[in-house]
Amino acid sequence: MLKKILTYTVAAIAMGYLGFALLFLTGKEEGELCKGIDIEIHDKGYGAISVEEIEELIQRKNGKLAGEPLDEIDCSKLELLINSLSVVEECQCFKTHKGFVGMNITCKIPILQVYDIDGREFCIDKKGDIIEGINSAVYLPVASGFINRTMAKKELLVLAEFLNSDRFWNEQIEQIFFTAKGDILLIPRIGNHTIELGKIDNIEKKLDKLRKFYEKGLNTVGWNKYKRINIEFEEQVICTKKQ
Repeated sequence: MLKKILTYTVAAIAMGYLGFALLFLTGKEEGELCKGIDIEIHDKGYGAISVEEIEELIQRKNGKLAGEPLDEIDCSKLELLINSLSVVEECQCFKTHKGFVGMNITCKIPILQVYDIDGREFCIDKKGDIIEGINSAVYLPVASGFINRTMAKKELLVLAEFLNSDRFWNEQIEQIFFTAKGDILLIPRIGNHTIELGKIDNIEKKLDKLRKFYEKGLNTVGWNKYKRINIEFEEQVICTKKQ
């Protein structure tokens, strides 16, 4: 009997505390003014966007949050605003128990910097999504030439994925150029030659063939002997000597 009484008493106390807590927190938010925004950005050091830029955007589009009634601030609306930025992968917005609007922002990570045929600059991430407005000091391979944005999820993405997955080629390839015919030229960081890749097909096999040629050929004759190395054709490496 005593055990049952104790069980009911503990349960009643717990329910009462829970009800009090809910009532207290709800009442606190209804009568509380927002103290400001607490923003956390995850971008792996690329400096994709700053806290100040986020705050300026919110103030310009939504007005100043500090001083506004906390219960009148629409977090879902703020999430839509931040998620509309090309650099943002995901934004989670919430209200904290200290009276702030919290934001947890995850940014897309660029893997290739691109200058299209019209001279416009953008980056693409591992999904081929276009990212605009990144001014990063972190090294990225650069693609230019006869490029348009529809190529972001096609040739550009195939190239970027391969380079990003292979440490040697990611460090070796500095520039990528697309010709008017859709052929690809690669400019390495080491060696004064141009790599003629041809089309994007079989890129792994082509560059594996070139790596073997580097190891067995250029390490013997020198890295500056040739001005062009063509790896477009299967089972062939065609070199053009410097004059």
